[in-house]
Amino acid sequence: MTVSYTCTNKENYVDKGASRNMAIVIDGIIGAGKSTVGHFLSDMLQVPIFEELKDDGKESLAQRMLDLFYADQTRWSAIIQVMFLNDRFKDLKKIEAEGDNAILDRSIYGDEIFAKTIHERGQMTADEFHIYRDLLHNMLQHIKAPQVLIYIDVSVDTAMERINKRARSTEGDLIPRDYMEDLRRNYELWFEQFDLCPKVRFDLNNSALDDNGNVKESVKLEILEAIRPYVLPEHKI
Repeated sequence: MTVSYTCTNKENYVDKGASRNMAIVIDGIIGAGKSTVGHFLSDMLQVPIFEELKDDGKESLAQRMLDLFYADQTRWSAIIQVMFLNDRFKDLKKIEAEGDNAILDRSIYGDEIFAKTIHERGQMTADEFHIYRDLLHNMLQHIKAPQVLIYIDVSVDTAMERINKRARSTEGDLIPRDYMEDLRRNYELWFEQFDLCPKVRFDLNNSALDDNGNVKESVKLEILEAIRPYVLPEHKI
């Protein structure tokens, strides 16, 4: 297990702390293990987690929309992107209004990676992508940057294996491998350029998990130690 520290100018982020909300955001491709990391952090730090899928039920609106999207990406790409973007914006407004620490298992900043990937694959029109980006950047003017970004890096093989194991509706059969490869490539580019808050990167391939698919205790400690310096002193966790 290797931890890569990628925040190169910590002092600047500390000075700008007043302009940050109290969220720890976790990002990575589908099946990376964001929810797994989010839940253990939520338990250990005693802070709530805001999940991308509010309801794991196969009949939830989000899951129904995902099934439609994977079956016909061109038809449903724009509306599903707006749906998830709106959900993330509502979560961030709630976090900022209540002034509490919270964990998000995908960031509003990473949301654009999906729209970008779909657009590049010809499954979202230029006009739809323009409208989506305009909406996103309008929203970003009304929220603060998070305390820290945790980026979970896994291979496409690992991600696809985990997607199939979790059996969430029919996504394991519907998600194309080449879509995942494009998504991972764009995530790598995005992470290198992201500079709104401190960021740490973790390899969470199978060696980081135990036989039950849970994060190993040693890895949990590494993650906690990695994010500790970037949490504001008045909100120390």
